[in-house]
Amino acid sequence: MMQYVAALYDHLVRGKVIDLADGLPPVLPIVIYNGDARWRHSPEVFDLIQPHPQVLTAYQPRLKFWLLDEGQFSAEYLNGLQRVMAAIFRMEHTHDTEEAKQAIRCLGQAVAKSSFKQTIDRAVMQWMQFRLSHKMPGLVMPAIDEILKGSDMLETNMDQWRNKAIAEGVLLGKLEGKLEGESTLLERLLVKRFRGITEGTRARLKSATAEQLEMWAERILDAHTLADVFNEP
Repeated sequence: MMQYVAALYDHLVRGKVIDLADGLPPVLPIVIYNGDARWRHSPEVFDLIQPHPQVLTAYQPRLKFWLLDEGQFSAEYLNGLQRVMAAIFRMEHTHDTEEAKQAIRCLGQAVAKSSFKQTIDRAVMQWMQFRLSHKMPGLVMPAIDEILKGSDMLETNMDQWRNKAIAEGVLLGKLEGKLEGESTLLERLLVKRFRGITEGTRARLKSATAEQLEMWAERILDAHTLADVFNEP
């Protein structure tokens, strides 16, 4: 953030956009964080500096940024705002197909009500296509013009994707005919769904029974967290 602010000032000065005699304009640095884990660090650069002699404190850089941690807002709160950015935040943190469909509807409604609809609708829908293609690999995406008309076709495709994912998982396990094959398949699904798993979880999969693996596989698409798959608090 220090680099961004400095680069902005440099651009304004070099381009003679401002007169230094009038002073530099104030800047509000904003960080939009979309990670799955909550942000746990200070938004003040000074807090990152190692302990040092008191005499040096006055000479250390200070820059605080305004943090927007997308994941800290509930779906209900974001839906109540009825704003495009709130709908985008909600879309970023969907965990299953039903949540994704609800988020898509909210996003479409927010764009339709926006005073900037004519300039942002296609860009927002393209972004949504990009996000869904990563959340649901292999999902058949309708053309932008079709999505702009409504989400019915997209929601139908999402239901078909979910059913196919479940069917392919069960079929692959049966074709391999081995417990090891089912365990490996479930491990791959968990890694893709939750962006990695621990060695303890891998060991648990390898020692599981066929009934346990089947039960966990049925939960994976609707689980919000890895603990939900294993029905743990």
